[in-house]
Amino acid sequence: MSQRVKHCGCGQANAEHDAFCARCGQPIFDLVAVATEPPKAEAKAESAPTAAPAVAASAKKVCPLCGTVNESFALLCGGTGCGNDLSAVVPSGGTPSAEKALAQPAATSASPPVPSLLLSVGAQNFECRDGDIIGREGTVGCQVFSGIGTVSRRHVSFTQRDGQWFVTALAGVQNITQLDGRELPRGAPQPLTSEHTLKLSTQCEVRLKVGNGK
Repeated sequence: MSQRVKHCGCGQANAEHDAFCARCGQPIFDLVAVATEPPKAEAKAESAPTAAPAVAASAKKVCPLCGTVNESFALLCGGTGCGNDLSAVVPSGGTPSAEKALAQPAATSASPPVPSLLLSVGAQNFECRDGDIIGREGTVGCQVFSGIGTVSRRHVSFTQRDGQWFVTALAGVQNITQLDGRELPRGAPQPLTSEHTLKLSTQCEVRLKVGNGK
């Protein structure tokens, strides 16, 4: 609400009904009172707008045939003329939300490399895989053993478990099979640790070597 005041020459603002200046005492009865606006209330500082939460980018399915990027829930590729089945394709990419990123556990250390197993027959070397069998009808080096009658069709197997290689004399083997001079009991896996001599028969002896993983 506005007020009417009398302004004295000394700068003092006096009430409308005052006859003398409250500061200097000069008569002000002949001064005309003027209306003044009350001081405006200070505007409240506007609070900064709250940042909207980041929206996580959704993962997509990439068609392995045509490369078309499909939605994560797509069952068939939407590429022109494609229609490939995407039910087995795992969605990839995307950005996890901040909440999910914080909730994710710390990355664990990489698992140790898997050691290799090398089979040496004379001057020939063969790299073995988990489940390989040596013998006249085996899965590794069978061309070497095919003409040796004292070697069984399926003589020994190589298996891997928890980063450790094992050799097993298979059931049905007629000859005594030896690992480093010790007889291998049939059906009982024996660990391989470094370099070994495997004797399949009196006519066939091979070497095995466990190496560092790749």
